[in-house]
Amino acid sequence: MPLFLMALWSGGCAIGPDASHPKIFNITDYGAVNDPNISSTDAFVHAIADCRKAGGGIVEVPAGHFLTGPIDMVDNMTLRVDSNAVVLFETNRSEYPDIKSRWEGLTENGPHPFIFANGLHHIAIVGSGTFDGQGAIWWANMDRGELGNARPNRPIRRRPPLLQIKDCKDVRIDGPTFLNSPFWNVHLLYSENVEVSNCHMIAPANSPLTDGLNSDSCRHVLVHDCYADVGDDGFGIKSGRDEEGRKMNRPAEDITYQRCHVLHAHSVCAIGSEESGGVRHIRFLDCTGDGTENGIRLKTMRGRGGVVEDVVVSNFQLHNVRNAIILSMNYVKTAPEARSERTPLFRDIHIDHVTATGSENCCVIDGLEELPIQDVTFNNLDLSGTNGVSCDYAKDITFKNVSIAAQTNVFVADHSENIKKINCMETRVTGRQ
Repeated sequence: MPLFLMALWSGGCAIGPDASHPKIFNITDYGAVNDPNISSTDAFVHAIADCRKAGGGIVEVPAGHFLTGPIDMVDNMTLRVDSNAVVLFETNRSEYPDIKSRWEGLTENGPHPFIFANGLHHIAIVGSGTFDGQGAIWWANMDRGELGNARPNRPIRRRPPLLQIKDCKDVRIDGPTFLNSPFWNVHLLYSENVEVSNCHMIAPANSPLTDGLNSDSCRHVLVHDCYADVGDDGFGIKSGRDEEGRKMNRPAEDITYQRCHVLHAHSVCAIGSEESGGVRHIRFLDCTGDGTENGIRLKTMRGRGGVVEDVVVSNFQLHNVRNAIILSMNYVKTAPEARSERTPLFRDIHIDHVTATGSENCCVIDGLEELPIQDVTFNNLDLSGTNGVSCDYAKDITFKNVSIAAQTNVFVADHSENIKKINCMETRVTGRQ
């Protein structure tokens, strides 16, 4: 475990006046009703208020089905959802007044998150229970302006995330299931010293923008042993969008995702496309993907700017993933322009020990005419699929101990220079691999 996490968890989260015996505030003692049709909002509010007055403690949700509006956490609080506990969130938008936060990389007003931690320290969400966002009604009534890269000339009517951790320090999330979020499931924003473990993020494959977990302009984050089966990226890293993101200049850095497993999502692990504040010192380790659109995906476009660097991806198992590895600076295709602060950069990226079968595209490197993707190494890859490797506007790329088996385009490089292949095997095959 990284040293910052050892220091963080040595003292626990529900510290309160007596860290060894934190006080417990059971929501049923405050009138919560085990009935998904009766609101227990007041019970949550009063239990949390008493937790705050006590200086911290555990707000406990016992077995049962409890309906509530937004949950606002407080310093030194642990929210514990016991086994067989289900917290359902109201579907009436009026329950969630607008707050100012970051939405897909830009500062905007949008509905209060279902669970919100804002400017707090020493907090935790634990237990094997479930938070159910009841997303179907939100998806059916979503603002179509949310889809696509172009913004309409009007405010977008946003949907709430299930959990947002904003401007917090010393955070632990361990065990819960996040189910049917209207928007992103877990959003870590402007926070540091965060550990997320043993969580499930689940939503239908066709649910719009239901990313599993995004680390957004955060530092010192460890996400491990988590599972996502959602309608967008499984596990993502972001740092703001376009000019605003560059001016804010809050990079995502020192982030590790380890032993994460993804089904039916857009990507197993993704960086971008909102990465204008910079992304650095990232590790994706020991992950699997089955039936996802992409395996390992770095995405950006002209106008974003920002530098993505020092990224290590190691020990991935991918099956029936459309693009096993894709590094693209053409998330939206635009005309070439002179290099400027708007020009994004990918460099110092290392990908090793990846096995992929049944892919449509084994590996795609798609840089910009004015600034190629550069300084990338691929080591010990075993990739098979319809198309092999494609490099376009790439520079200083090394493939070592790489096996590519594909039906067409086993290895194609255009507008690229210094592409090295060391001890590689290229095989043209018939039939889907």
